Amino acid sequence: MFHILKRLNQSWLFDALGVVIVLIAAYFSGYLFSNLQQVPLFRLHAWARYIPFGMISVISSSFSILSTRLTARLNKFGNILGTFNTVLSGIIDFLLGNNGAILTYPVSFIINAAAVRGWHYYGDNQVNRVKDFKKWLPLIILMAILLSVTLNYLAFQNTGPLFWLASAVFSLSLIPNLLNVFKIEDQWLFWIVYNFVQLAKAVTQGNFANVGKYLYYIVNSAVAYPIWRAKRRFVKKTISR
Repeated sequence: MFHILKRLNQSWLFDALGVVIVLIAAYFSGYLFSNLQQVPLFRLHAWARYIPFGMISVISSSFSILSTRLTARLNKFGNILGTFNTVLSGIIDFLLGNNGAILTYPVSFIINAAAVRGWHYYGDNQVNRVKDFKKWLPLIILMAILLSVTLNYLAFQNTGPLFWLASAVFSLSLIPNLLNVFKIEDQWLFWIVYNFVQLAKAVTQGNFANVGKYLYYIVNSAVAYPIWRAKRRFVKKTISR
């Protein structure tokens, strides 16, 4: 079983599947060939029709998938790609009407950049457990919740249902991102929870494109977790010999 998981984790075909899911969803939703003029902010600008906004969004989503897959392989370039893509996806999200993006995405950028440095510090082989940071875990969770609530309150200026939903979702994404800075294997368990919440949201909204995407992310997280654990145990045995 573990051999199958290892092959799946290293499979570039599985990477391609994620990109294909994004392309198919964008195509059948009519979003793939949309242009920037279809974004309300640029509706009156004639030149905007020549900017392939849908294509750019698909590229950003593909970068997100490849970043996640490289991270699952314990490849440091996953964090580098993710840091770059945070800028691109933040701009796209803001243009699509998420005013809170101007507050939340800079935080995500800083955390991703910190992960690049954190992975450099721990090296290619070391993987940590949440037990190694058990004194810090409650602080990390509390910080993620407070930061999410604060930023979303500044964005929404009210405490309606959408505020609480956005705060909860952003908190659930901040926690594993913060754990990733310290290269902690248990981040993948938090990602599974986050992706299940997003999956439930997509089903409720009838957004079946996102249903496929988050099912893909759940499988990826479920594969990455045992691979990271095995890597940590192997390195520990090697050092103890």
